[in-house]
Amino acid sequence: MKKILLTVVAIAGLYTAQAQIKEGSITYSVAVDGMPAEQAAMMKGMELNMAFKDKKSRVEFSSPMMTSTTVSDDDGSLTLMDGMGMKSFTKLNKADMEKESKKNPEPKITYTEEKKTIATYDCKKAIVEVKDQKGETQKLNVWFCEKLPYTGGGRMGQFKGLKGAPLEFESNQGPMKMKMTATKVSLSPIPDSQFKLSTDGYTEMKMEDLQKMRSGGGK
Repeated sequence: MKKILLTVVAIAGLYTAQAQIKEGSITYSVAVDGMPAEQAAMMKGMELNMAFKDKKSRVEFSSPMMTSTTVSDDDGSLTLMDGMGMKSFTKLNKADMEKESKKNPEPKITYTEEKKTIATYDCKKAIVEVKDQKGETQKLNVWFCEKLPYTGGGRMGQFKGLKGAPLEFESNQGPMKMKMTATKVSLSPIPDSQFKLSTDGYTEMKMEDLQKMRSGGGK
C-alpha cells in the first residue's frame, strides 16, 4: 500500500512543468484498479490539484492515507509529505532536478486522430512510451489539450515534447492500473502565497531515501 501511494506521488511530479498559459489550475481525479477490494476501498477519494503561475507550480495530492504538496520553479522544488506514520520534506535544487531529468530518456510519442472532450476541453489521444526504473518500456495512453500547452521538463519528464497539457492518462504497473482524469480546469488568478511552504514540524528525507522506499515495496 505504501509503495502504491508513493508511486502516485511520484507520478504527480509529471505536472510540475509549466504550461505556456501564464496562470491557472487543473483538478484531477485519481483511480486505481487491480488490487484487493479492501485496499481499493482505502484508496478511494484520491485527488490531484495542480496550480501554475509564470514559472512556478504547486501540486497537491490527497488520499485518505496521506497528503503531499510540491512547489517548484526553475531553481528547485520542495515536497512535503504527511501520512503513513511519517511527516517529511524533500528538497531538490536546480542541479538535482537536472540530474533527475537526465535519468529519464526522451519518450517516444505517437499521435492519433482519436478525440474526446475532458472537463469541457477538446483533447486528442497520444501513446507515450517511457522506460521505468527497471528499464522496461511502459505505454501510457494520454489525452492532451493543445489549447493548454505543456512545455515538458519537470522532475519526472515522462511527457517531454507532448503537444499539449495532459488532461487524462493511464498506466499499468503490474496488475495495477492507474488513471488520472481532469475534472476541472480554471484560468483564475493564483495567489503568490500558494507557492510558499513551511517545513516546520517536518523531517528532511533525501531523494535517494525516497526512491528506496518507492522501489523497496510496502504494504
